[in-house]
Amino acid sequence: MLEYGAAVEIFASHGRDRGDWYQTQVIGTDHNRIRLSGGGWLEVDKMIGSLADFDTILMPGWRHIDAEVPEPLIQALKQASEAGKRLVSFCSGAFVLAAAGVLDGKCATTHWKYAEAFARRFPAVKLQINRLYVQDGNVHTSAGSAACLDLSIQLIREDFGLEQANRTARRLVVPGHRDGDQQQFIELPVPKRRGELSKTLEWAIQNLAAGLTVERLAQQSHMSRRTFDRKFKQSFGLSAKQWLLNAQLEQARYWLESSDLPVELVAQQCGFATALSLRLHFEKNLGLTPSRYRKQFNLLACHA
Repeated sequence: MLEYGAAVEIFASHGRDRGDWYQTQVIGTDHNRIRLSGGGWLEVDKMIGSLADFDTILMPGWRHIDAEVPEPLIQALKQASEAGKRLVSFCSGAFVLAAAGVLDGKCATTHWKYAEAFARRFPAVKLQINRLYVQDGNVHTSAGSAACLDLSIQLIREDFGLEQANRTARRLVVPGHRDGDQQQFIELPVPKRRGELSKTLEWAIQNLAAGLTVERLAQQSHMSRRTFDRKFKQSFGLSAKQWLLNAQLEQARYWLESSDLPVELVAQQCGFATALSLRLHFEKNLGLTPSRYRKQFNLLACHA
């Protein structure tokens, strides 16, 4: 409901005062009356057919990542892709685009909690789970929930310019621009089943203060660096180097949220060489400085 509501509010409502704003329709794939998750009903404008009349086709999530995608929708998306139409997905909507084959060979993202299932089911897609949103040619994909707002504003920026994008962002009360390279606020992926990687990753999380490297993780796994990198990417859809940085950032978030340790000591606890290194990585990947993050999320400050 969140992603669907965002799509309708942003692309159907926010620019109504402009004569050249998006002209939108809601298309159904099975029935013209759809029950939304969490309650409520939605009546669509028309049923799926050719999408040739549309410049942008947006999939705002999918009913369930294991749900079969109807063949008429798959064919319509393939034809739209071949015609050069812009295809957009929010969150689990990437599963629909991937099922249609329009993501094969392309870079894409989805919600971090779906990463393992997505990578396993669609190996031909270059999954970039550490991104808020990704553009590859005529296809745009975004991560979960609020990341759809970031991608929407980026599309408006491309179509109508910076001033309109900022106006929409102000109305939504969100930042005018968060680069797609920023990380999702994620939990670290760790294998559910104990195996050759799980023990190493659990060990790494406990020993971040030692200033770990990917070479050290490979040694801990009794693998060559090349083999370790290959198996890691196959398992998680991101590099071991990025995972290690994610682990450091997650640890930093924990200390910033739950303690009043100086940033210099937080950096040491997380394996960053210096406080400056922590600040640079934190702001680049999470979009906030450590001090600003602490002000927003520190439990001690909230209960002071």
